[in-house]
Amino acid sequence: MHNHIILPSWLDSLIFDKMGAKYCCSNGDLTAIDWDKTQVLNYLGTYFPRSYAESLCFFKNFLNSTKAFRDCEEISLLDFGSGTGGEIIGLLTALTELRPEMKKVSVKALDGNCNALRKYEKILDEFQKHTSLEIISNISCVKIDDFYDLSVLNTIIDKNYDIIISFKAVCEFVTKQQFEEKNAYQYLASFLKERLNDNAIMLLVDISSYNNVSQQWLPDIMDEGLKEAGCVIINRNKGYNYPFFITHSRHHNDISKVAWRLIKNSTIQYLK
Repeated sequence: MHNHIILPSWLDSLIFDKMGAKYCCSNGDLTAIDWDKTQVLNYLGTYFPRSYAESLCFFKNFLNSTKAFRDCEEISLLDFGSGTGGEIIGLLTALTELRPEMKKVSVKALDGNCNALRKYEKILDEFQKHTSLEIISNISCVKIDDFYDLSVLNTIIDKNYDIIISFKAVCEFVTKQQFEEKNAYQYLASFLKERLNDNAIMLLVDISSYNNVSQQWLPDIMDEGLKEAGCVIINRNKGYNYPFFITHSRHHNDISKVAWRLIKNSTIQYLK
């Protein structure tokens, strides 16, 4: 898989020069849901480019190697824990480049940090100038405090989707123990996989570090949870994590190491 990306100049200028993003790498456990405006700008300058690179690289490889969504004029996308939307822009870029027949994408972005969602909306508005896709965007700012709150999502996520993604979001539930002693990946994957259309996919990406709260490696917790949720994993990174590299005006070859799992529903047909 190609894993080196240069942030487009228009996007680099937008987030760093116009929006005031800052590159500020932190090795601590991510809890971005509670960050204020200043912290969101640090996140925007550090993790938005990483998520953009991860998503763009993954989906370009996926779309190049499968028949997924060929001849589709319209698809729907749900991003659980979208933050500032790097993974959404990365995916939309891959669709623009590799599925030119596609005309429309409906995007549902769900996150608990309203400041981050406002940044995503501004970036998406600018992205519209660089794609032929018609993008119908719908955002929901909602916090999930524990697994009982998943029932609230039924009123927010009231349809099924062709692609569901979640990038570096579930680790926050693990860190804050919002599912008590239960496996957050299990509960969220069980909920989300029921929202997949026929021939749909779900991509779960998370940091691969050791979690100080659970005292386990996150990929191990992820695999345990997905197994308990009955998820069918059709592809995953080799080894413990996979590196992606992103170059932008504030850092050359910034590295992001993540664990990813690609999940299918039971009726998927198009994989070679």
